[in-house]
Amino acid sequence: MSLHRLLLLSGSAVAMLMPSVAAAQAELRRDFGGTTGFGTSIGRNDDGSSPAIDITPAFPNGLCFFGQTYTNGYVNNNGNFTFNGQVGTFTPNPFPVSGQPMIAPWWLDVDTRSIDLLQDSTTQNLVYWSVVPGSQMPDGRGRFAATWYDVGYFNIHNDLLNSFQAILIDQGGSENWDIEYRYNRCEWLTGDASGGSGGFGGTPGQMGFDAGNSADFYSHP
Repeated sequence: MSLHRLLLLSGSAVAMLMPSVAAAQAELRRDFGGTTGFGTSIGRNDDGSSPAIDITPAFPNGLCFFGQTYTNGYVNNNGNFTFNGQVGTFTPNPFPVSGQPMIAPWWLDVDTRSIDLLQDSTTQNLVYWSVVPGSQMPDGRGRFAATWYDVGYFNIHNDLLNSFQAILIDQGGSENWDIEYRYNRCEWLTGDASGGSGGFGGTPGQMGFDAGNSADFYSHP
């Protein structure tokens, strides 16, 4: 496996590929540029994605994920990164999923269209991405980051909000890198179209990663 390690952060809880119990919220990192510190927003949408993102400023030799090296990635509104193209699937399929390498901090039915009753409708309920070269980071390590900031759920609900972040961190060479998952606000699990009601029930979100080869994957309990 090319992946170096996975860190799950929720307050003081840190896990390496094993369950963790959160004692408090983890702070979201805000050193990725833009007015919010999260980078560039992909805009308000339902089941949308970023365009292809060149990750070579952060990973000059590309990023090797289970034997395949990628130079582009996609940030999908529904809580995941992919490498072979955009994914709009809103109800998570159990890993492994053939043909779609995926890094999923929290794959669930995010809907960022609502701005009613938000404290800051210009920054909340949005998904952001950023690619930062190592020369711009204090530790010299490049980052490809995505942030789901106070996001609501389908269909156009924002009475409950989730805030979480995934950061891919260069550790030197395409095969040596970390994934860091940060969970700051966790209030809902399921969108209406996934059998949920009021943000719960039905098919809940999925967290982990999948090589896309129908064999190598990890799904957090």
